[in-house]
Amino acid sequence: MRLLPLCCLAVLATGSFSVEQKTARPEVIIAYRVLEVFPTSRRVLITCHSPQAAPPTTYSLWGSQDIEVAKKVVKSRDPASFSINVTLKSRPDLLTYTCQAATSTGTRVASTKLQMYWELWAKPVSQLQADFTLLDRGSGPRVEMSCQASSGSPPITYSLVGKDGHVHMQQRPRYGQPANFSFPLTETLHWFQCQATNDVSVQSSPLTLVPPGQLPKGPTFVLAASLTSIAAITSGMLGWTTWTRL
Repeated sequence: MRLLPLCCLAVLATGSFSVEQKTARPEVIIAYRVLEVFPTSRRVLITCHSPQAAPPTTYSLWGSQDIEVAKKVVKSRDPASFSINVTLKSRPDLLTYTCQAATSTGTRVASTKLQMYWELWAKPVSQLQADFTLLDRGSGPRVEMSCQASSGSPPITYSLVGKDGHVHMQQRPRYGQPANFSFPLTETLHWFQCQATNDVSVQSSPLTLVPPGQLPKGPTFVLAASLTSIAAITSGMLGWTTWTRL
């Protein structure tokens, strides 16, 4: 009768042992920050870290075309740091780096690719596009503005600016995404423009006239920056207002 509990314990011990063997595969985290800025190069600190790896851990930094840039052995669970000098290349893929962590047990794990092209060489903001739209979704007439620069180094800050230079709203969306501003119509005429700013330059869209009052029933109105379109829209708005009073 005592054999049955012993068999159960043996099965439980075997099961627990198999669970312990299925440990999670360690991951490697790669990150960087700029230490110094020079006219044609940047001094960059790249860190590699595998929190799950049991020390000692050998970290290797690899550049493009499978070139080993540096190697360091860390005897603790701290990350490895590599200070390197990078220069502007003709192709973005030439500024791609990966980290590899190797443990004493023979486990080797590589990080995801780190791309540093756009962030290191600042480009001025250019080709700024701003679209103003008049619409009424039931909560009252509003103006929505979408603003985006097709080129420029991140981060790019977008601002809704009045004719007097006053900044009404600001956004810093993800790189490649537009900024979207929304505000209600007022009883007076207002001129607005979008302004995009990064560490290199500032660019502003043409001033756009936002007419006062309520919107006519019908399709959405899109405001253009040209004086001809502004005059036509304003005339239509005023004509609709006169017609509703008769």
